[in-house]
Amino acid sequence: MSRPTDKIGRAEFFKSYLFELLDGASSAFPDELSEFASSFPELIRPPGAGKEREFLEKCRRCGSCIKACPFYALRPVTQSNSFDLGTPALRVGEAYCRFCNDFPCVNACPSGALAQTHLASLQKIATARVIAANCLRSNGEECETCREKCDGTVSAITCPEPGKPPLIDAAKCTGCAACAAFCPAYPDNAIKLLRI
Repeated sequence: MSRPTDKIGRAEFFKSYLFELLDGASSAFPDELSEFASSFPELIRPPGAGKEREFLEKCRRCGSCIKACPFYALRPVTQSNSFDLGTPALRVGEAYCRFCNDFPCVNACPSGALAQTHLASLQKIATARVIAANCLRSNGEECETCREKCDGTVSAITCPEPGKPPLIDAAKCTGCAACAAFCPAYPDNAIKLLRI
């Protein structure tokens, strides 16, 4: 099996692993593979996290960062995967990261899995993307909740003319997930966060 690079996501890693494992027979099971890959959602790590492989190697699953977050924005991963069970992830759709000035989550980490030296992730942890089919604006409603909730200093979201979904400037988006936490679309949220 070839070693995964840091640039592929977990879903892609498991798809490629399964394809290799099945040695060509996987083409007969595309629906099963898609379902398998979707059970491993993209986890958004806290600020200060390095590359995923390094993060998983260093994280002790102690919960210190989760307890240190004053806004309860982090949760332990509870999926049955031994490689990331208990590691911290952003509670996307329920809470959002405020990128606190003193980064209590980073400072609470005893292992270095979260560190001030990971400068890029102290400023950006993900990128938001609009799922147009789920967006209330695409269905004729006058919603601007995501734009209103986007951090005022960032202003990464703009709303074009009525009937069009919001536009997200990926360069400005920090991935804080405020837009996803407040999105009123139901039953499916109109915002998806992608790990960088």
